[in-house]
Amino acid sequence: MISIQEALSLIAIHAKSFGTEVLSIEDALGRVIAQDVVADRDYPPFNRSAMDGYAVQSADMNPAQQNQFQVIEHVLAGNVPEKVVTSGTCIKIMTGAPVPAGADAVIRIEEARGQGQMVSLNPAFVKPGKNIAWQGEDARKGDILIKQNKWLDAPAMTTLAVTGHHRIQVEKLPKVAIVSTGNEIIPVDAPVGAHQIRDSNSFAIKSALKRFQVQSPVTAIVPDDKAVLKETIHHFLDKDIIIVSGGVSKGDADYVPEVLSSLGIQQVFHQVKVKPGAPLWFGISPNGGVVFGLPGNPLSVQIACRIFLEPYLSACFRIESRPPVTFPFISQRTKKSKFDEFFPCRIVAHSPFSGLLPLVHNGSGDITSTLQSDGIALHPAPVPQLTDNTPVDFYFW
Repeated sequence: MISIQEALSLIAIHAKSFGTEVLSIEDALGRVIAQDVVADRDYPPFNRSAMDGYAVQSADMNPAQQNQFQVIEHVLAGNVPEKVVTSGTCIKIMTGAPVPAGADAVIRIEEARGQGQMVSLNPAFVKPGKNIAWQGEDARKGDILIKQNKWLDAPAMTTLAVTGHHRIQVEKLPKVAIVSTGNEIIPVDAPVGAHQIRDSNSFAIKSALKRFQVQSPVTAIVPDDKAVLKETIHHFLDKDIIIVSGGVSKGDADYVPEVLSSLGIQQVFHQVKVKPGAPLWFGISPNGGVVFGLPGNPLSVQIACRIFLEPYLSACFRIESRPPVTFPFISQRTKKSKFDEFFPCRIVAHSPFSGLLPLVHNGSGDITSTLQSDGIALHPAPVPQLTDNTPVDFYFW
């Protein structure tokens, strides 16, 4: 058996890009960009008013007295000033409009008195540049605004749109197959017998994949039958990732490792020092894709997706995997094994900081064990007991 870190290192070694493709900006949200995004011009592209107010010459302003100005023009955003501000004059200007020539400050409307052709301006203070966003202060033409291999979130999408990048090169998504094994497993919409279990693992795996925008993996439910299992997985050998749940332990019907080997899938490791989920299997298929063999219990599958599958996909897309966050523990917990142990927790208010409260569960087969959780906490192998206020690594779902 190997440690979690050893397993993650071996998984990362086999990470690879799935290629690139060009998408419309309409379809790019949540994808990983495969190009640098460069500013097409200065931002702001002109000296821009940051307030609704009056453009003036700052040298004209005397805070000790009322300052009377003649309003010579009114400029809205999207319009271009036609007149030049001179001593004793001002131009009424709206947020986002170009600052007129001759002006080097904008006085807020709230600091003005009067209306029409004459206004009295008496700000608390004024200096050159007041309420002006100068051309190029955000970015200069040619600056790299988004580096490749970044997740395209809402701020990134805004930047793409502002800079006119309506066609984006992104990382291609992997082709994925999910196989749920077991004589007791039936489709979620099928009538269920007392001895049967509806397939939930494929939905847990799909949820993990959707974080990376992998929307429609092919799925199959296979009984504990070597021939059927072999035929099914053989059909999926063209996929970039095959994820099998169940059948990887040491039971009489745990045929997955044997069948994978018979198909030429090379084992990289089998069994990790982790609870739950110790029987984890990982290997390489003949076409260079990878195969994950996950234990069949629901909690084991959810933990394996968060701790092992997600880092693999992050490495393939060359983005940083979500690191754990450290919180104080709010309880007592004694280890049940010599392995690293993961267990579901929720975050609760705990003066003076938030902390982790472990949730009661009945083992890795408990289907309700993660319902009220925010993620999973790690009880490290060398630490026999967690006590109140012990710092604990926590992985959000």
